[in-house]
Amino acid sequence: MQILSAEQHRALDQATIQNEGISSLELMERAATAFAQALMNKLGSVEAPVTIVCGTGNNGGDGLVAARILHQKGYSVKAYLAPMGNPTADNVANHKRAEEAGVPVHEIKKEDPLFGVPPDAVVIDALFGTGLSRPVTGYLAQIIEHLNSMANTRYALDLPSGLFADAPAAGVVFCADHTFTLGYPKLALFSQNNTNCVGSWEIVSFDLANDFAEQEPGNDRILNTSPDMKSLLRTRRPNDHKGTFGHALMIAGSYGKMGAAIIAGRGVLQAGAGLLTYHTARCGYEILQISLPEAMVITDEHEEHIRKIGDLSAYKTIGIGPGIGQAATTATALSDVLRRFDQPMVIDADALNILSNNSQWLELIPAGSILTPHPKEFERLFGESTDDFQRWETQREAARILNAVVLLKTGYTSIATPDGKLYFNHTGNPGMGTGGTGDALTGILTGLLAQGYPSADAARLGVYLHGLAGDIAAEQLGQESLLAEDLVNMLGQAYQRLREVV
Repeated sequence: MQILSAEQHRALDQATIQNEGISSLELMERAATAFAQALMNKLGSVEAPVTIVCGTGNNGGDGLVAARILHQKGYSVKAYLAPMGNPTADNVANHKRAEEAGVPVHEIKKEDPLFGVPPDAVVIDALFGTGLSRPVTGYLAQIIEHLNSMANTRYALDLPSGLFADAPAAGVVFCADHTFTLGYPKLALFSQNNTNCVGSWEIVSFDLANDFAEQEPGNDRILNTSPDMKSLLRTRRPNDHKGTFGHALMIAGSYGKMGAAIIAGRGVLQAGAGLLTYHTARCGYEILQISLPEAMVITDEHEEHIRKIGDLSAYKTIGIGPGIGQAATTATALSDVLRRFDQPMVIDADALNILSNNSQWLELIPAGSILTPHPKEFERLFGESTDDFQRWETQREAARILNAVVLLKTGYTSIATPDGKLYFNHTGNPGMGTGGTGDALTGILTGLLAQGYPSADAARLGVYLHGLAGDIAAEQLGQESLLAEDLVNMLGQAYQRLREVV
């Protein structure tokens, strides 16, 4: 699914109006009706009163339509109209319709005390949506701060007021517990810095000129959807065997860090690779042979860390980094692997930290490799960024220069490919914020590359399955108790659930 800019959303609205021969007022009715239904699904009972704070633009018009519909469905609704200048024609029309339907609409005046809200009411923000062009200041900022100070549950219609759809926030922002975004997702929803304002969020779909959106030139920001990910899955044939599914080498582990190697290796095999060989420090031999009997183990000449890696010709791909440490001889071994192996590989954890200290080695990374930094590792590799939007652009540029896939691990992990596309993932949960889950992802990605998945597909599918397995584990165990090995154990169920997607 495309992630559209505010300008592209406006163009999509116009294309829908023209293609379907409807008015902008009819389109507003369509969008707001879908929002009202999504809100009612969330609220359930009609007992909770609803307060909707509307602006004078189209977002406020959507709010007035929703107020009318909720009132007609039996909800106790009160609407407030903020002083924001001349209202649009559609806003005026829906203001009149709301009042004719019996909805109390109160026009806020600056000279009056700020309005109160019943303690059991839910508050809906319909001030700006994606129509914001500058930071919110003055009296409107006071209104937003007033709403934020309330203990009530807060919802945002399309986008929390104060957020820009395509740029970092500046100034006061409405803090929603949940955001209903209309039509298509906005880039601001994926920003870590906006999490406290966006809350949880969902896409509210309604009839639009979707072909226009999907074909819009320059659409290089994409949300991975379940049907998209299902389409990437390969079907196994009756005569396939372990050789068909690839032989992976996992270079992992050192003294005190063999757990990372175990989790990564299990990820390789649970993701479907046919064969796995470890190269690890000598101290890890018994640990790995006992912990993962399905794998073969080659030990390094050094007791505590990796120093020298032998022939690489037998392997379809390599995963390197989990738990290897940053000893000088390990760094030399990484450099040697990069020089001798010319197939896509997965580079993570300590391998990334070694590269950040030896940036001249970045040019040795094989084309199509997958780099998996978290934000701090990303910063060490590619420099500091002032905000998420700048970081995403740096990520895309790094993928282009390295001719590799650069994966930035966050709550909504982003995947940059060499062709300039930036994909976002929506599976996963905070319970996965525990040691070892990144090693599991390294293993999953390595296992998919071993099976012959193209690098971009492996990255997108691997991140999706990793998050989905974490969601299934959280469903069964709770987020607080989730361990990395629980996630790996749920990979089979994640595959099954994805194959069942309609």
